Amino acid sequence: MTSNALAPAALSTHEPHEAADAIRPYLHRYTSPAKLGIKVNLYRDIEVEGLAQALRAPDLADCPVECLMVGDSYFMTHLGRPGTAMRDDQERAWALEVMLGLVAEVHASMGASLPRARRPFLLADLPDGAADTIAGAASAAERFMAAGADAVKIEAVGPESLYCAEAVAKLDIPTVVHLGYTPQRGDLTRRGNTIDDAAALFAEARRARDAGACGLVLEMVSEPVNAALSRPGPGSLPVYSVFSGRAEYGGYSLNVWDAVVRSAVPRQLFPPTPVIDVAQVPERYTPDLLADRLGELLRMTVAGDFPRHLKNRMSPDDQQVLADTDPWSQS
Repeated sequence: MTSNALAPAALSTHEPHEAADAIRPYLHRYTSPAKLGIKVNLYRDIEVEGLAQALRAPDLADCPVECLMVGDSYFMTHLGRPGTAMRDDQERAWALEVMLGLVAEVHASMGASLPRARRPFLLADLPDGAADTIAGAASAAERFMAAGADAVKIEAVGPESLYCAEAVAKLDIPTVVHLGYTPQRGDLTRRGNTIDDAAALFAEARRARDAGACGLVLEMVSEPVNAALSRPGPGSLPVYSVFSGRAEYGGYSLNVWDAVVRSAVPRQLFPPTPVIDVAQVPERYTPDLLADRLGELLRMTVAGDFPRHLKNRMSPDDQQVLADTDPWSQS
């Protein structure tokens, strides 16, 4: 039985915050909403070099890599920590300094390795604790912009996060909000498998937009929710998704580490491209291997072979409700 929580309503006439204009030229979907947009998560200069090499392949000349993100998943990939949550204020301060250094490194490498015409915008991920207060978020965002970022990302770990996002956006800093599963502080569960939970996610997306967000990252949401939020329309935002299936109009987040290094535990939704184990990273994690594996993953993504479709847990009636709903309208 379906709920009326998602009953179609008139389209919103909300216009995204003007800070979004700063990243608009990078977004392929502003040229054609049906075009794929790709965000690549990476962390170090060697990875930028590998990506630049991959994009020089003739068949990837038009590959729509429009964003590079320096993500706090660095603490898990390169440093081997179990998660991105920090234990105390001392660790949170350390994490912020590490991330600032990585953003500066990637920014410098982008200038050296990528021609201006192919240069994506650089998105900096605010680590755990950096957006606990409005003043802290504003200070961290300004420091990331000074380090070379073009935009910042804030995980919506609670209602206060959107107040922080709003304060940052009011500084004319393009701000992307991360919804769904939030690794810094959140339960490892998929969101949006019911109509009511989908409605809650849609409301969160509208609140993020109204707070001034210029885009969304969706992690571990149901495929119908991903598809609905990715559809272009008045008041909608560009969306990058990860572990959320496929969406006709969506953008995708790819991770350079996951393209090359095998997970210690087999994971169904991870890329099929890795060829080395963590123990082999010091010797084999080179720009050539990165270019080869990331290039293959980019080809699979453009061809529609990655990411994989998710098993749909909604009834056909509920799926139709989502298909008929404009999630960006005010209900």
